[in-house]
Amino acid sequence: MLKRGNLDWGIVFTGDNLTLSQILEFSQKAEEAGAKSLWSTELGRDAFVPLAAISNVTNGIRLGTGVATFARPPMHTETAAMTMAELTDNKFVLGLGTAPPLWNENWHGLKYERPVRRMREYVECIRKMWTASVESPITYEGEMIRVLEYTRFIPAPYDSIPIYLAAVRENMVMLAGEVGDGVIGNLLNTPEYFENLVLPNLEKGFKKSNRKEDEFEIATLKVCAVNKNRSSARALAKHSIAFYSTLPYFDAVLDPAGFTKEKDKIRSMFSENNIEGMLSAVSEDMVDKLALSGTHDDVISQAKCFEGLIDTLILYCPTFGVTAEQSRENHEAMIDAFRDW
Repeated sequence: MLKRGNLDWGIVFTGDNLTLSQILEFSQKAEEAGAKSLWSTELGRDAFVPLAAISNVTNGIRLGTGVATFARPPMHTETAAMTMAELTDNKFVLGLGTAPPLWNENWHGLKYERPVRRMREYVECIRKMWTASVESPITYEGEMIRVLEYTRFIPAPYDSIPIYLAAVRENMVMLAGEVGDGVIGNLLNTPEYFENLVLPNLEKGFKKSNRKEDEFEIATLKVCAVNKNRSSARALAKHSIAFYSTLPYFDAVLDPAGFTKEKDKIRSMFSENNIEGMLSAVSEDMVDKLALSGTHDDVISQAKCFEGLIDTLILYCPTFGVTAEQSRENHEAMIDAFRDW
């Protein structure tokens, strides 16, 4: 089994109700408090533009998309990633994910099929596009992705940049180990999930490509709710647990953890647009196992359970049904709790 070193922490900024100016303020505070990375996801805002703004108010902290989705045309992802690498002096991580099937189909008109195959080709194509030039345009013809005679009119600033894959289930985790430079676990997870699913499948991926384990980063998003009032923090954490329990690929986490009954109830309430019913269906045991929640001391103690299993803990503020004031207060509390971790 893989054994990791010291556990770093960072924050992901999502489609929550922080303003962009507040995101910049919290980015500075997080860096000052010892965060090693800041991330932005493609939900509510573009995944790259907030990071460009963050780079102008921080002092060289590592930045990453957590994540950009493969619904983007490869060229747009390739050019945005290389622009961010140039802007950050190569301290940028391109995190890629699939996003839920319905988002692809309803929002992007992209048929969601064979996501692991599509992600493999997406990564291969982007890496090949970095090598293109006016003199040597490239063509990539896969089963699902096709790019003809792509020309880079300015040289790529770097030969390569790290690509991390967001993964929940076995095959995508294995692909991350085979073709990625890191993996980003999604935000509902347990130490047992990493021990029993993530680490064994990463090792399978490493063996396929003869990768070195010590050159690969294991990161994970993690729901985090902090408050002096423990009950208030736990109630806040339920918002993200309820929303993400509606996504079928989290069955790989929820069913082994014993939450099938709760999951089914949450999905039933979701189908009726009953948000209060969804929150009520989240059990206290789910909060215990799936989130960092409680007082400062509580969340630090809970985070330590991941030591030796992952490299980077990416704190995720609950968003679903959360007020702007709750979001601001929780970002302040998260940063304060993990200060000098």
